[in-house]
Amino acid sequence: MEIRKIIGIVFSVISLITFSIFICRTEFSIQLQSWISFKYYMQFAPHVLSIMLLYCGLYLIRKNPKSNFALAIFGYTIFELVALDWIGIVSNNLGTITTILFGCCAIIALWIAHSNLLNLKRLSWPEVLISIFIGALESLLLFYLNSIG
Repeated sequence: MEIRKIIGIVFSVISLITFSIFICRTEFSIQLQSWISFKYYMQFAPHVLSIMLLYCGLYLIRKNPKSNFALAIFGYTIFELVALDWIGIVSNNLGTITTILFGCCAIIALWIAHSNLLNLKRLSWPEVLISIFIGALESLLLFYLNSIG
């Protein structure tokens, strides 16, 4: 089996495990009043990260040319979220173990994306800048929602 498929399967399994843990901890509400609160939407932020990791894994398994771009978006999003948490701008609600796990996946993802280790489509400079921008947008969107909520 190719290393690309192994990494894709590992990313997919990690994302499904973390997603199932996050779903079990999610409090769903049928009251419209709770849908307006920031706290209600913040509990879904880890789900998005798990889904992003799942897409990265599936792209690697299928050898999609967009794999490096998806890996770069995931990696930069995780690192920007952790950096903003350390600075004190946005608090992430991932937990220590999940942050370390996603951080390890982000290091591997960025290494694969920038070195083109798996011989997929190379990242261009605009794609790198767009992935950094998307990661910052996802991280700072939480800050914006927190400030208005």
